[in-house]
Amino acid sequence: MLKQTKRSIPALLAALLFALHLALPTIGAAQAGRIAFLPFKANAPQDMSYLTSGIRDMLASRLASEVGLTVIDKTAVDKALAAAGTPTQNEAFIKLGKSLQADFLVVGSLTAMGSSLSLDAKVFEMAKGAPRNFYATAKNESEIIQSIDSLAWDISEKIFSHQRPATALVQPQTAVQQSAQPQPQYATAHPERAFASRTGMGGGSPFIYPKGITSEFQKTQNMKLSLQFMEMADLDGDGQDEVIFADIDSVQIFKRDNTRLSKVGQIPGKVGYRVHAITVADLNKNGKPEIYVSAANHNTPNSFAFEWLGADKATYLFQEQQWYVRAMPVPGEGMVLAGQRAELDKAVAPGIFRLNLSNGVLKASSSMEVPAGVNLFEFTIADLDNDGSREIIAIDQYDRLQVLRAGGTALWKSDEFYGGTTRFIGGEAATSAHEPINNDKNERVYIPSRIIVYDVNGDGQQDIILNKNLSTSSRIFKNMKNYPSGEIHALTWNGLALSELWRTRKIDGYIVDYLLRPNADKKGAELLVGLILSSSSLDLFSEQTSTMLIYQLDFSKKQEQ
Repeated sequence: MLKQTKRSIPALLAALLFALHLALPTIGAAQAGRIAFLPFKANAPQDMSYLTSGIRDMLASRLASEVGLTVIDKTAVDKALAAAGTPTQNEAFIKLGKSLQADFLVVGSLTAMGSSLSLDAKVFEMAKGAPRNFYATAKNESEIIQSIDSLAWDISEKIFSHQRPATALVQPQTAVQQSAQPQPQYATAHPERAFASRTGMGGGSPFIYPKGITSEFQKTQNMKLSLQFMEMADLDGDGQDEVIFADIDSVQIFKRDNTRLSKVGQIPGKVGYRVHAITVADLNKNGKPEIYVSAANHNTPNSFAFEWLGADKATYLFQEQQWYVRAMPVPGEGMVLAGQRAELDKAVAPGIFRLNLSNGVLKASSSMEVPAGVNLFEFTIADLDNDGSREIIAIDQYDRLQVLRAGGTALWKSDEFYGGTTRFIGGEAATSAHEPINNDKNERVYIPSRIIVYDVNGDGQQDIILNKNLSTSSRIFKNMKNYPSGEIHALTWNGLALSELWRTRKIDGYIVDYLLRPNADKKGAELLVGLILSSSSLDLFSEQTSTMLIYQLDFSKKQEQ
């Protein structure tokens, strides 16, 4: 759909720009200051320069018209930007703005996921330094002008105290209503039709086949964050869950207001140790959730746990423990803290244990009944067929999904790939020409994303939700992982295998993690998907751009089989 409208959108933008140009203030009008607009960056698998250029021009014209700003010529801006290189830090943007003699500097990006678009902008005020963030979304290209207009008014109000007129407060709903009535709303249960619908991303439900699941997704603003894992919990007791993101070297905490995330705290990890997983549980039963952080360098885990006290403060339950740790549910027991050791020459040692905490030190208690070869982060436990016995659902290092008995008997193994992540432990490079690069010490052990257990179709039987990141090369080259897109799948046990209930349509970007948040009445839920946006860089340790998608699921409607 994006390519089909490529010619029409620039024409529409040009027409609107011409109309806005007629309203520009005269040279003698009172000016509110000088403003520079940097080129908007496109986060998309296809070329979107035709849109980013128009957005930059339209936003500039809108603010000049409504606020009375002098817009610095973009040729001069582009020349100064080329001389400055590629700014990434706030200080560099401020320096660039001052070199242009600007009072304000705007940087932004356009992100495309399927047919949906989002606009993110930062406005730097030279006199204050720190930027302010702004955000708008469009369900498709036909709504992009409306979104630019909304973004311009937000900036006008919050930066320049220029109130929008009453007519601009109510956004037209026609385009939204039309796009919400695709024909048909869902693909059928027939595999050949479901396969064909995967190539059609031009509208309709964001899910394939789920008759009982409705609504399109929403998206938060983009964030400079190398997302590794995510959780949600009410950390401060105010009745609202905070969103918890793990970056490579820290845990960052956000307040959520619908699609807007505001950072309220950050707890650093130990320098030199990468965070590869976080989990949340109230294991000490004091009514306040703890955050358990599993981190490691190339051969040694170094984990910690804390209770958040607000801002950048925490009370630590333990620190620098040489265990990989995970708080996880075990049927019949509730939440337990599980752990696994590393060996001297291997990233993981055999055996997964329940852990006890005594005076800030973790000690192994009883071992968990998990098949040999299954690592701490690769499995979950569920009774899939309601026969009273537990099954182990696991993803192996080859991204195959398995259903196993606790003793190791295999009940089923997938032909398809599931999971797929860039998180790993181990992986030290060879230190000499005499040390083989493929020995155990150098091998990476990848950390899969979570396997969620929940009855999503209301039949009284537990189902499975997990990701399927899409990439052929990442399954061929063991130590080079890159996932440009993915899907979320819901699977149910049919007695012989896990079969598909539904899946999201393809999501552009690397699916890092996801959460299912059931409503109080259990008739619906939010599916939250943590995503790193597509980038040309393969550097896993460079700062990346992350976001979160929000799907509303409705379980109250029975699915048509």
